[in-house]
Amino acid sequence: MLLADYIEHWVKTSGVEWAVTTLRTRGHLADKWIDPYIGHVPLRELGRARVREFRADIIRAGSPPTNTNNVMRVLSAALGKAEDEGLIPTNPCRRLGQVRQERTRRDALPEAVLLRLIKEAPTPRDGAIVALAALAGLRPAEIVALTWGDIGGKLIDVHSSVQGGERGPVKNGRPRSVPIEPALNRALAQAKGHTPLASDLVAPGTRGGYLNFGMWSRNVWRPLRDSVGANDAPFYNLRHSAISRWIAQGHDLMTVSGWAGHGPDVTLKVYAHQFQQSRQQAARSGPSSSSARRARSPRRGSAAPGQTA
Repeated sequence: MLLADYIEHWVKTSGVEWAVTTLRTRGHLADKWIDPYIGHVPLRELGRARVREFRADIIRAGSPPTNTNNVMRVLSAALGKAEDEGLIPTNPCRRLGQVRQERTRRDALPEAVLLRLIKEAPTPRDGAIVALAALAGLRPAEIVALTWGDIGGKLIDVHSSVQGGERGPVKNGRPRSVPIEPALNRALAQAKGHTPLASDLVAPGTRGGYLNFGMWSRNVWRPLRDSVGANDAPFYNLRHSAISRWIAQGHDLMTVSGWAGHGPDVTLKVYAHQFQQSRQQAARSGPSSSSARRARSPRRGSAAPGQTA
């Protein structure tokens, strides 16, 4: 059996159990990267050397590290199933290792830049999208799924996300509530006044229904960030900015991880240096703050300001 024929069989038999986005992603990677290069190779000829050669071929063809690793995961999943079915003796992708990739930059944007991005967004809806990421730390898929019913007086209930046009649970299955600060409240109020009456979505698509976030990012986010001088900043840096601000404000690990929708271990792994900086800043300012409070506090038996003894 040729690899291309087996992958088609694998998708038909196992794909019924996959999420829609998983099915679409695996199908796309197989069609674009696997079939054209090694789809013609018989399964039993796919040894470790041939798989390494294939990986080198797609890298030379322009596949970036992240995409290459995703392609290899799909190939490994398919060949792992072929091994289980007794069609090949072993999965040649096992323990192959990943292509090294540069760590994604997570630069927090200054608060003045965040507020300017919200203010200069083309529409109130766009301003709300930016504010939800920058001030509440919502992920793109969570913003797309958010409804006005999820927004209370002081909190946003984050319990759903939309991937590939399908509504599902949030990442990691961690529903959470996030506080609404004044700047976010103003952005949401402006957006609500311009939301089509037929839609309960906070950020609906231009023609209704769920927002195509990829298209919005190309058409709205990139021109907006460039116009305020935040060149090349990924949209996800807005979420990073929100989490960084919470830490700088002195919130503890459990609070920050709860608002972010992370496990505490993940939050600490990514933001350990910022918690350390926050603690150092608090230690430096602590004594002077305590002295100031003692200086302002009335002595026992004396009157507080504005009172008579």
